[in-house]
Amino acid sequence: MSDFWEGFDFPTLDPVETVNTNSAGAISSTPGIDEIDTILVKRAMVVFFVIDISGSMKGARIGAVNDAIRNLLPELKKREASNTNAEIRIAILEFSSSANWRTLTPQPVSTFVYDDITYVSGGTNFGAAFNALNEKLSRKSFLNAAAGAYTPLIILLTDGKPSDIALYPEQLEKLRRNSWFQYAAKAGIAIEEGALSPECKKVLMQFTGSEKMVLEAKDTNVLSKQIELVTLTGVNFVTQQGSLQNAGNNMGTGTNAAGNAAPLQAANRVSAQNPVSAPNPVSTPNPVSVPNEVSASNPVPAPSPASVSNPVPAPVSVSNQTPASVDVTAGTDPVIPGLSEIDWENDFPTFG
Repeated sequence: MSDFWEGFDFPTLDPVETVNTNSAGAISSTPGIDEIDTILVKRAMVVFFVIDISGSMKGARIGAVNDAIRNLLPELKKREASNTNAEIRIAILEFSSSANWRTLTPQPVSTFVYDDITYVSGGTNFGAAFNALNEKLSRKSFLNAAAGAYTPLIILLTDGKPSDIALYPEQLEKLRRNSWFQYAAKAGIAIEEGALSPECKKVLMQFTGSEKMVLEAKDTNVLSKQIELVTLTGVNFVTQQGSLQNAGNNMGTGTNAAGNAAPLQAANRVSAQNPVSAPNPVSTPNPVSVPNEVSASNPVPAPSPASVSNPVPAPVSVSNQTPASVDVTAGTDPVIPGLSEIDWENDFPTFG
């Protein structure tokens, strides 16, 4: 387990500096507004869209993806405004024969302007996408935030079987060794022909680590609704349930459930017997631990299935957030609750 935390890019703990406790020393001044703003800064919650733009996505398919993401942005802004802890950011990776980041860095949803994606010719090379994603899932890259970061939400959209069927498994295996990816909330959507392709659904199941997180969009109307509901439910799940966080630029520290810096003990960082615990900012008789919330073997109790009249989850309630502790031996490939219970064809018979 000594190598586990290296995947989260935690730096070596610096020596503790001796603090001068001489009572004759100068009295600290009251923090200025700039310091207070730094303390209250939100933790980043990055939503990754990994989008197939191969030739088969031409027309209604890529159009439905564009419409769904564009329509999502106002709702995500509302989610962010109702959550004092999380700053939602968007990252978009498109792939066909090669992979390309449309967002050079994750963009805050509050200021993000979406430009429509267009299809290109070429194959469906999942390996290129997995390699590009693996490079950015790091505190040194897309998960670098001053106040730290929640584990991300990653949504893979594709309509095809792999063109690189002999090559993608190697890149996927490297990606699955990335600790950020292991603890991320992940979903895959198989679009139209992809929903009928065993090869396509196999890749998505390997990617998400759970059959429950592979959804079938047998037409573009269902696709739009799935993108919307998966994203909103995933954002709520990550920010409400707690997750592994990194300390951003706070060297050798972790973050508690309120996003405040908290020191990490070196022994706890590498020992499965001594999981890292986040301080409890609000006293509660039964604190909830992350392993019980996100483990595939012990999933979170699922909410009631979404109804036709109100398919979108309610905004995050800050008061409902629970303190979290982390067991480095459990909780990988979390299952977003409720999605597998929705009958996508019958629960949403018409779309405006």
